[in-house]
Amino acid sequence: MIVTDTTNRLGVYGWSPGGGGVHQHRIAEPLRVLRTLGVSAQSGVQLDDVILSQVDTVLVHTLHDERNSYAWELLAKSDSHRMVIDVDDWWWRPDWKPFRRAYTPDALARLYRNVELAHVVTTTTAVLAEYLSRYNSNVHVVPNTVPQWLLQHPSPHRPRPVVGYQGSAHHMTDWTVDDQNQVGRFLARHPDWMARFYGNFTIDAPHDRVEVVPWQSNHDLYWRTVSMDIGLGPLRNTPFNRAKSSLRAVEYAALGIVAVLPDLPPYRGWVDDGVTGRLVRPGQPLSRILAGLAAEPQQLATMAANARQRAAQWTTEACIGKWVDAWNSR
Repeated sequence: MIVTDTTNRLGVYGWSPGGGGVHQHRIAEPLRVLRTLGVSAQSGVQLDDVILSQVDTVLVHTLHDERNSYAWELLAKSDSHRMVIDVDDWWWRPDWKPFRRAYTPDALARLYRNVELAHVVTTTTAVLAEYLSRYNSNVHVVPNTVPQWLLQHPSPHRPRPVVGYQGSAHHMTDWTVDDQNQVGRFLARHPDWMARFYGNFTIDAPHDRVEVVPWQSNHDLYWRTVSMDIGLGPLRNTPFNRAKSSLRAVEYAALGIVAVLPDLPPYRGWVDDGVTGRLVRPGQPLSRILAGLAAEPQQLATMAANARQRAAQWTTEACIGKWVDAWNSR
């Protein structure tokens, strides 16, 4: 049974597994800021009549499994709640093998159907919005953001300058052999620098020059432990990657880390080349760009300060209106 009583149930419920970066940025972050504004906003893994009796808006992310898609269809038939679905990646052509196994033709058909049923669709980039508009005319681009407190968070002490990288397992394939060799070459020529990798990825380099920091139990702890001068983010030029969000650039900027990222759509307009970071064009030696930054520590510090100042417009607190405008478009 779906609740149809509409009295006294203003609020948003994020129906989500409740883990990982996707939940953090596409559900937990906007709901966190909503609560500071006095709006009832919670998330959880269950959706039942008790929950539905307390809210008027249900938010889901990339819903495509059979059981929950059936519940989404029932909710649509009841016409009792505003239904919002968020899709943040090019799932119809993923690069990573586990993603390809998950997004079968049947799973994609359910995803498209769930997008059709929603009153509102949110996504991270214009290219994703254009594709999703095939299935729903009410699509809104809402970029990934970070908490405002990151702008004032002091970076943990670094006894040596650090070039680093943070990325989940599916980004390991973005690191080509040449990328790894370029970083290794930079380290060999700059013995005062070290490399730090967050997650489960590293490069072939002397063990005393490379540090691997495991993922933390939550995002707040992760952000508080990230400490580097230069942040990397290799990205292969594929349809999946060209549709990705600017999140890596936004995180680096908010933490005062100078981003050195590929000159691809996710980072154009988010990294101001030579001012807040560097965009690496095809054929440009990464080691040479890193060497140039290492040779000018004062310029590096200025770029870090510029990046942090720019990131003030990319906090969740600054952008919550984009979420609210999207949800209220129904």
